[in-house]
Amino acid sequence: MKKTLFTALLALFAIFTYAQQGNGLTLSPAAPTAGKPVSINYSAKGTDLEFSDEVSAVALLFHNASQWKAQPLTLKKVNGAWTGSLLLPADVSFFALRFFQGSADHPDAKDNNNGKGFFSRVLSPKKKVVPGNYLGEALLYMAEQELSPFASPQNDAATVEALLKKESQIPGAKLKEDQLSNIQRYYQFIAKDELRSEQLKSEILSRFPKGKMARFIRYQQALQEPDKAKMTGALEQFLAEFPIVEWRKNPDGQAYIYYEVYRGLATAYFRQKAYDKFLALFNDFDFKTANEVYRFNVTKMEMIGSEAEKKAVLPLSRKIMPVLFKLKNDGSYAEDFSGNDSLINNNVAQQLSERIFSHVSLCKAAGAYDEGLEYIGYLSDQKRYASAELNEIHLYLLDQLKQIDKIKPLLEASVKNMAVTPLMFDRLKAIYLAEHNESTQDYDKYLASLNSSDAVDAMRIHVMENMVKHPLIPFSLENAEGKMINSSDWKDKIVVIDFWATWCRPCIMAFPGMQLLIDKYTKDPSVAVYMIGTMQFGDYKKKSVDFVKSQGFRFNLLHDAIGENGEQNKVFRSLIPLFQSSGIPRKIIVKNGEVRYSSEGYSGSPSQLMDELSMAIEIIRKEK
Repeated sequence: MKKTLFTALLALFAIFTYAQQGNGLTLSPAAPTAGKPVSINYSAKGTDLEFSDEVSAVALLFHNASQWKAQPLTLKKVNGAWTGSLLLPADVSFFALRFFQGSADHPDAKDNNNGKGFFSRVLSPKKKVVPGNYLGEALLYMAEQELSPFASPQNDAATVEALLKKESQIPGAKLKEDQLSNIQRYYQFIAKDELRSEQLKSEILSRFPKGKMARFIRYQQALQEPDKAKMTGALEQFLAEFPIVEWRKNPDGQAYIYYEVYRGLATAYFRQKAYDKFLALFNDFDFKTANEVYRFNVTKMEMIGSEAEKKAVLPLSRKIMPVLFKLKNDGSYAEDFSGNDSLINNNVAQQLSERIFSHVSLCKAAGAYDEGLEYIGYLSDQKRYASAELNEIHLYLLDQLKQIDKIKPLLEASVKNMAVTPLMFDRLKAIYLAEHNESTQDYDKYLASLNSSDAVDAMRIHVMENMVKHPLIPFSLENAEGKMINSSDWKDKIVVIDFWATWCRPCIMAFPGMQLLIDKYTKDPSVAVYMIGTMQFGDYKKKSVDFVKSQGFRFNLLHDAIGENGEQNKVFRSLIPLFQSSGIPRKIIVKNGEVRYSSEGYSGSPSQLMDELSMAIEIIRKEK
């Protein structure tokens, strides 16, 4: 009996002596008890905090042997030591401490016992060992990211193994799947113990056949199937084994798996024209997945499909759009934007407006003009006139429905929002001429009066932010007629250059805006516009010339030269130090051998592009 009691006391002493050994920390009582306070006495002598005027502390508490929670502590200096108190919750079995000066996230100085950590196990109210006593220390030694500020010990797999063995001997101790998975990853990647890693993986799969690891392995196996038909079957089997309705009862950070699985299945069904199966998937979707599946399949068809194909997918869009409206506030984009409500809401509004655009475009193709107008009405006031392409479709719908009285207000609202196409400008001018006895007098003033002062101010800020001063390396390039154009001949001219490629969709989308700019300055000899095709392949000269001619654009076309690397990008590449990017479309404005303006991308509005470049031209023109 005495021997048994002695052994128990020795074991208890071994558990709680570590934090007492000359490391600057004393706890009272030495063996803390759950549900009761523990006093902390910390001496900073010999540490980076020795001469600090203010020392703070954070306790990391291990709740229910499964969850870590940080708790800040207030310390005060008494007789040269820093003291405080910590009330231990009833479900805590282990805690660690760290001491610091300044911010907890970015301390000016800190002390975590030279990486060994300050920590203690916590007994039950009946002074018994409880689950989590040894696991907490093992996890501390494994230096998980959450725990690394509290300890950063040398890798010691033997100590970790010993602690885990002791933990397994505690009555009622049973590791959860996440804990086992973390330990398995430790053995695989840190300890480099392949045998122990595989043993733990087998244990996890045996104990949790429908758990995270099993789900992830089956997901990987399905995606690695090289045969498309077999992959589709594997994805279907995955959903049968791991239905999303079960996962949603206890979501565990694997939403991305279902997102990818559903995207893959939806694309396969859409490609096979298995539209009933395609639509049935939407019963399981959140907004993020439904939006992406629509975008990747229906919107893609709306953009590149034939008129017949667009008509065929309109019935699908009709069934999907109500689902998107219903799910829009489900918060499924929260993780993408770190829970920022403003960013989440803005993204959802943008995504929904783009899907509405696709649906309206499909309605136009199918002759469902009333339905198209109805969906335009679902857009917010801010989004309704923001897209030049949608505004042109809106004009078309009004024409088809003979709603002539709504056309002028639409065009004026579009101008106000800087979202007008060349066709719309022509239409507005025709209306103006009809109302003013075919006189163009004051037409420019009329257009200027429609512009929003706020929009103009915002554009001016944007333009000024893109003003630069960068030397242009002189070049000589071939034009569409085979003649050489020398940049050194542009003395005193303001020259706009658009770098583009036939494979670049945003570049092509910006062409109407560039044509508006060219038309605006066609009678101004001090301004010139050149379109330089760059980064193209094959017979790039013929491709560029044929494409521009086929679209009816009246461009001064130049071909970028072949550089030292053998690629057709010599002039563009010479400006990479300015651009800090290899992206196109890229517009620059040159005057007297110097790049004065540079902007990348395309806003989606021809008129906005024209106004942006026109404003930049006029600012440069007024410079002395």
